[in-house]
This record gives sequence, C-alpha cells and structure tokens, in this order.
Amino acid sequence: MKILHTNFHKGWGGQPNRILVECRGLAELGHEVVIACPKNSQLHQRGEAAGLEIFTDVTFARGFRPQFLIHDARALRHLIRQRGFDIVHTHGSQDAWATAAAMMRLQPRPIVLRTKHNIFPIQDHSFNRLLYGRCTDGMVCVSSAVVEYCAAKPYLKRENLARIHSAIDFTPFSEGSRDHSLRQELGIEDRYVAGALGRLRHEKGHKYLLQALPKVIEQAPDFLLLIVGSGSLEDELKQMVSALGLEQHVRFLGFRTDIPRVLGALDLFVSPSLSEGLGTAPMEAGAARLPIISSEVGGVPDIIESGVTGLLVPPAQPEALTSAILTMYKDRAFAQRCGEAAAIYMEKTFGEKRLVLETDALYRMWLKKKRAAFRSNAVA
Repeated sequence: MKILHTNFHKGWGGQPNRILVECRGLAELGHEVVIACPKNSQLHQRGEAAGLEIFTDVTFARGFRPQFLIHDARALRHLIRQRGFDIVHTHGSQDAWATAAAMMRLQPRPIVLRTKHNIFPIQDHSFNRLLYGRCTDGMVCVSSAVVEYCAAKPYLKRENLARIHSAIDFTPFSEGSRDHSLRQELGIEDRYVAGALGRLRHEKGHKYLLQALPKVIEQAPDFLLLIVGSGSLEDELKQMVSALGLEQHVRFLGFRTDIPRVLGALDLFVSPSLSEGLGTAPMEAGAARLPIISSEVGGVPDIIESGVTGLLVPPAQPEALTSAILTMYKDRAFAQRCGEAAAIYMEKTFGEKRLVLETDALYRMWLKKKRAAFRSNAVA
C-alpha cells in the first residue's frame, strides 16, 4: 500500500507519537509511507531520525488563513497525484481541511481516514458536516468514549467508526530497567514524589491538583510534586504555587524528552485532566509500574480500572484528588499492587505491534470495500 499521514502539530505529544509509531510499523510491514508535517516540527525531526520519508512543503497553519490553506492544498494535491496514494490518513483539523481542499475533483481519489485523538466537541456547523460527513470516508477513534461521541453525530455512520487504541513502547519500562538517577540529580531521594506530565493547558487540570496539595501536605509533609511539560499556563501555575505556599512541595521541570527517567523518579502518577481522548501519559506511567490517579474523563476508563490499576476521581474536584493521593501515600502495599496490575494490563492492551496490525487491517478493509464498490458500479 501507498500511505500518506498528515499532521499539523509542531511540538510533541500523544498525537505525533502515535503517528510515528504507526508509520514506522507500517513501513516495517513493507508499505510505502510518507508523513506530511511542518518543517522542523518534532514529528519531522523524529520521523527523519527513524528513517521515514517526510514531506514538509506544508504549513498547516492554525486558524482561517486562506493563503496557507491554498498553498497546502496545492502541495498535497501534487504529492497525491505524483505518488498515487491508496490511503490518506489525517490527524487534525488544519491538515484535514488542507487534505479536503486537495481532493476537490481529484480522480482517482484515495481513501481518506481521520483519527480523532481527543473528545473535544465537533461543532455542528455546515463546514464540519461537509468535512466529516462527505470529505472523510472513515474515522479512527482512540477510545470507546470517542466512538460513542462520534456515533452520536448524525453525519457520522457507526459502521465507519473504528476503535484503535494508541500504543507505547514498553522497552524503556521493562522489569528491572527503572532508572532512579533523576532523584539523586534533583536531591529528592528522601521525598515521596508524585508526577503530573502533560502540556500546561486548561484541559489538563493542573490547577485542581495544586488546590488539592495543601491538605495533602498536612498529612504527608515529605510530599513533592514534579510538574513536567510546558504551555501557556506555566506562569499562572507558578504564581498559584507561590500563592498557596507550595514552593517546597512543587517543582516545574519543563519540557522533557527523557520521560522513562522522569517516571523512574516517581512513587505516584497523577493525571487531573478535564478531557482526554485516551491518555498516553497514564499508559506510560502504568508501563513503568506506577500507581495512577486520574480524572474519570473521556477514554481514561479504557486504561484504568479504579481500585485495580489505579484510582479514578471526578474531574475538577480537589477534595477527591486529596483523598486519592493520601490513600496511595498511606497504603503503599495497595499502591504497589495497582502499579503491578497496571504494567500487566498496559503491555497486554497497548502494545505498538497491536496498533500497527490493527491499522494495517483497517486499511485493507477500506481498500476491499472500495474495490467492491467499484465492481458494483461497473456492473450497474
């Protein structure tokens, strides 16, 4: 198969990571794979390092910017005509719109699929009904919650929705490989360390976690929270730490690429998100044998069974976070059981090979459906 993946993100996160895993695996299966993404984006750099072909004559600029949309549509149209792709797989709104524009009156037209990586609302205006209902053949949903959300849209047919969970590389988290060196580097060997990893944006819910900490510290004076990531709320969150008097109990580590090393420094992983399509960070935490506390939102219940692999709490409720953190802090045996159960479940359910094979099978199903429709039309 000839396959084109598109993505507008310039930074790194669960979405570009999934694309890299899919494309690397599909290439290893013998398919011809190209990734279209902005030049010097993290996906560009990491994709090239993985030996993948990258097409960077696209901007996928945010917002309605006609000059960039026209440029990207022309570039993609030329690429698609030149290479004759069987599948074009989009992953975000900017690249999906550019792809839709590139496909106008294009014959023969490849199959167009779209992965919905989150549970952010799809606005029901006429343009989205056109984009999702007519310009996209099928949707890949990263969790059961995303499937149900999409199925409720009248212009999305349930039979065209496929749930394929994201995946992680378990190699850095194999048993016995846990790296504790960051604790020594940071001088926190004698602390109980929790971590929150993710972009510093409203939907990640960091402020509710910070609001939970004063009561945690009353009963756990050695508690330390490491906040890993960067984003628009960084200054606001730092001001909040100061206002709550948490300077000795919260550290901001910024954007990190050594996530297995960061997880190796933790006793507990906390994800206070308000919205998650699935959640790569909790998956990696579980693979690292960490007990997990997470908001019960979106696709998170696909990852965590409360009381077995971690604890689920209602979103935006600091008191619930306080209670869950203190439960893990006080009952270390329970926390360890959760971490061990999480590692077993993650490896069984979220392996990279499974993601690649399920994606390959989906592509083959769509190509078979296309050939059947062609034969039917020819007979008619």
